[in-house]
Amino acid sequence: MDKMINDSKISDFRDLVNSNSSFIYQEYQNKNGKNLWNLICSCMDWLTVSVRHLQRPQDQDNNIDVRVMQMFSLISSIDLVSESISQFHRVFINPKTLPFAGEKECFRDRLFDEEDDNTYFKSIRACFGAHPVNLNQSSSKRFASWPFDSHMNSGELTVHLYSNKIGEDDLSMHLNSEELIAFLIKRYNYLDVISFKITNLFEEFNLALSEKLIVNKDDPLEMLYVLK
Repeated sequence: MDKMINDSKISDFRDLVNSNSSFIYQEYQNKNGKNLWNLICSCMDWLTVSVRHLQRPQDQDNNIDVRVMQMFSLISSIDLVSESISQFHRVFINPKTLPFAGEKECFRDRLFDEEDDNTYFKSIRACFGAHPVNLNQSSSKRFASWPFDSHMNSGELTVHLYSNKIGEDDLSMHLNSEELIAFLIKRYNYLDVISFKITNLFEEFNLALSEKLIVNKDDPLEMLYVLK
């Protein structure tokens, strides 16, 4: 995975955020009465943690229980990346929308076809370790089985989703790590879009300042305050 994702992108992003005389800090430490700078820092920190963890090679264990938990670690790291990117989108682009909303590109043969990639990933996360004994799917309460090696060509692990309704058939959800990685890469690369937006925000800020009249003061100290 280290060839597909690395921490240089988030490191460059952090440098951009901290550049230009701390422009982002000045603008977002009090944005409409909210300290969004703290949110930005949290997202950068957890993105770095997640990406560095994802870069570490991990041999596949023969023990199914260990492999299940390794997969849940992968899913959890991807979830941290996805959530951080979504928060950046809300801060810098649009607070009322989510990136990639409505897209169905990363997951094939999805169990719940009505779900887009964002929500289907959340379903995978729930069924494969986040809260498998307390699911709400297909209008009934569901419970995930012990994950086992998939017999599907497209899957690596499978869980059965049991229903609490008497006589209702089980559902089968298959997990494919290549699809998870595709989901991850698309969201991590969205940092480029956020970076472009931050650059534009700084340029617009500079343009607005250039059009602002500077009042001259005879007292040098007063003039310094004006310039500040």
